[in-house]
Amino acid sequence: MGYVELRDINKHFKKFHASKDINISIEKGKLVALLGPSGSGKTTILRMIAGLENPDSGEILIDGKVVNNTPGSERGIGFVFQNYALFRYMNVYDNIAFGLRVKKIPEDKIKARVTELLTLIDCQGLEKRFPSQLSGGQRQRVAFARALAPNPQILLLDEPFAAIDAKVRSELRTWLREMITKLQITSIFVTHDQDEAIEVADEIIVTNQGKVEQAGTPQELYKNPATPFVAQFIGNSVEVKNYEQFKHFDKQSDDSIAYLRPEFVSIFKKGESVQFASSAEEAIVEDTIFRGSNIEVRARIHGNLISAIRSINDAEIKVGEKVDVFIYRLYVVSGNEVILETNSSLKDEEVVI
Repeated sequence: MGYVELRDINKHFKKFHASKDINISIEKGKLVALLGPSGSGKTTILRMIAGLENPDSGEILIDGKVVNNTPGSERGIGFVFQNYALFRYMNVYDNIAFGLRVKKIPEDKIKARVTELLTLIDCQGLEKRFPSQLSGGQRQRVAFARALAPNPQILLLDEPFAAIDAKVRSELRTWLREMITKLQITSIFVTHDQDEAIEVADEIIVTNQGKVEQAGTPQELYKNPATPFVAQFIGNSVEVKNYEQFKHFDKQSDDSIAYLRPEFVSIFKKGESVQFASSAEEAIVEDTIFRGSNIEVRARIHGNLISAIRSINDAEIKVGEKVDVFIYRLYVVSGNEVILETNSSLKDEEVVI
């Protein structure tokens, strides 16, 4: 039994079915991401756990107890909102202390707790500043501390990094991961950014059109997508048509389609000495994109525009150039089944990708 469980949960907003037979089990102390595109139902799930929305049917359990009729304020939950929701007329100290004062905690204990949290979030000396005087990263840390102040059993975060610039976002991901590991607090965060989910979460729950598609560790979801949606959503996958035209791949069924990720592809300049050269095929480069530490090369083959990554130390490839392409593997979707197909020329070889 999980520490947080949703059993057969359904939720409608008028005629819109936002949650469809949701079943989720989250272990105590885990950091779990609810990942999916906009409108997939992930925020609705978070709000129902928090008590901000009520399910139409099903049960929500926390620590083995059904909490459907328990007010959110009594569920032992801390909530960090996407826009921080800090009180702009309160300074940092008073924002963090707010929940404790609502509970009528003695002021000396409030001071000790706020001081402890300011140290935890590395914001000592900012007690008297107002939210408008803080950076985005500092505001998010203060929102985190305010949610933690009453010692909640569960921490919920709604797109916690969405309003922060890319560099600070990366730093905060690492910081959040370290804090939650240190505190061992059960945490659930909503995101549409798969890189964020893969980097931060112990477990990912993928949602789509109000349903749970798959749950598992980041590695499990990345390597073994269980549904067609997960196969095309996780990783920078592209759909490839007529995949049986690629050398050493066979058509699985008449209605099957395939998805290809950049790490499944190698693109070489003509004349480069490469393994499996006899199994490579010719393609035309249509675009190259500098990614800082590497180069993404996009080439067209059998009518499909595919991508591969090359090191910035490799020989330059230019648009319009003829290159050799080798495809190691791809995901084939037939009905509701997802199959990882490997290039048959590799059967007697060991290749690590």
